[in-house]
Amino acid sequence: MAGPSQQALADRDDPARTARPEPLVGRVIRVIFLWYVLVAVALTGVQLAFEYRSAQRRLLADVAAMQRTFSPGLEDALWRFNLDVTRGILSGIREIPAVVAVEVRDEAGRRIASAGRTGDDDHPPRAGGEGGLDRLARALGAPVSRTFPLVHVDEAGRRHPVGAWTVHSDTALAVEQVRNTLVVILVNSAIKSLMLWLIFVVVVRRMVGRPLSQVRAFLEDLDGDGLGQRPFVLATRGRHEFHALTDALNGMVAKLRRSFEDNETLMRDLRQMNATLQARVAERTRELEVLATTDRLTGLSNRRGLDEAVAAEALRARRPGGGFALILADVDHFKAINDLHGHRAGDEVLAALSAALRAGIRADDVLGRWGGEEFMVVCPDTGLAAAAALAEDLRRRVEATRLPGVGRRTCSFGVAALTPGESVESLVARADAALYRCKRQGRNRVEAGLADGTGTRPLRGAA
Repeated sequence: MAGPSQQALADRDDPARTARPEPLVGRVIRVIFLWYVLVAVALTGVQLAFEYRSAQRRLLADVAAMQRTFSPGLEDALWRFNLDVTRGILSGIREIPAVVAVEVRDEAGRRIASAGRTGDDDHPPRAGGEGGLDRLARALGAPVSRTFPLVHVDEAGRRHPVGAWTVHSDTALAVEQVRNTLVVILVNSAIKSLMLWLIFVVVVRRMVGRPLSQVRAFLEDLDGDGLGQRPFVLATRGRHEFHALTDALNGMVAKLRRSFEDNETLMRDLRQMNATLQARVAERTRELEVLATTDRLTGLSNRRGLDEAVAAEALRARRPGGGFALILADVDHFKAINDLHGHRAGDEVLAALSAALRAGIRADDVLGRWGGEEFMVVCPDTGLAAAAALAEDLRRRVEATRLPGVGRRTCSFGVAALTPGESVESLVARADAALYRCKRQGRNRVEAGLADGTGTRPLRGAA
């Protein structure tokens, strides 16, 4: 099983692969908290609007209720034309939080007394100062004025209009009334948001973030060597979806481990089969090479093997001091053996002659069947005289060998040595020509072919 591979090392060095992604828990907490804040802000706005409208309705109700409270006193003071009492009542009315200004006019509409900034008919008085909240209140509110008639009823029950009094208010005062409520709502929302954030951070990270981190760490530590050897154990309480995920993960890892082991066994078997097959192929190739270059009857090199040996010696002969010689041998009167004793006997004779020739050559020499009853000996690093001497030794050995079914027989030998610049074809032709001179001159002899095409005297005459 392979350890950390080069691919794994490359993955570690790749910034795109090693960059840690953003934790999912953090994103979930931020998304949930963002939506909570948006909903909380919307609900807080609705609550503030409701409180503001309720404060406006209470303000208008308070202004309307002033008629029952202050009209009798103002009517009596105005009937008696007691300006001091009238101003005192107006000052008291002005102290009410819902009142911006108050004024009294006679039956002709002339202002008799007032309290606060009354303004004029085109510019009614407004509440508040110049602060940020005051400007906001004025933007949200609108001036409100209520005029109440003053009528004196005498003892006879007759009604005598004596004037009217007007209360100036502003719905912007409702903002002042809900200011504390606004602060409470905002503080409450901030505390709830903070507590929710802490709950999310603690609970979600503990219940979701930690299990996910454990799963991730387990997956990051997986490799080919340790796959499935150490099961993943989720360090958390209870039994929930993450435990089911853990069981599924361990099952998947176990299956992968078994698959890896099966693949490894299969690869090992394939490698063994491949090695066995390669060995058989190599052995069979060697056998085929031997068969391709070996004569089946004699076990010697065949024509192809001899051609390869001659070509190799010709290549070596190109070096300084190199050279080689060829000996061609032909069984004398071999056709008569086949005619008298049959081809099986002829094959036995060839096999026996092959054994005799093999026993007489040197260790570096190459002996082969050139064709039919002809044999060739390739003599490396050998001159013409040494090759002729070896041919003579072989001739004598054959002559002394008793062959199965036919007794003693003889062979003729033609010898030629490679000369500088000579081709292989020329060398073989000269050895073959020397062999035929043996045949013409009586057989059972050695004839050496010279470079000029002439032959040497035989080392032994015809028998």
